Amino acid sequence: MRSILEFFRIGGATGTQLSAHQLLYIEGTLAAITAALVVLVLHAFGRHGWATLFSLATIVALLAWKIAVIR
Repeated sequence: MRSILEFFRIGGATGTQLSAHQLLYIEGTLAAITAALVVLVLHAFGRHGWATLFSLATIVALLAWKIAVIR
């Protein structure tokens, strides 16, 4: 959610064109929010093992995403 707020801070909501670099951060944020929702649903249905595995996979994927953005 903090990254979504950053989107508004950098001017994305005012119609200012975002750079490709900034868009990668926004896409990563949306991926993280979606993953959090999936984990929440898995927990709600009692699939705690799957939720844990999905959380770990999400962490690895988002770290790889961030490393790709930094380079």
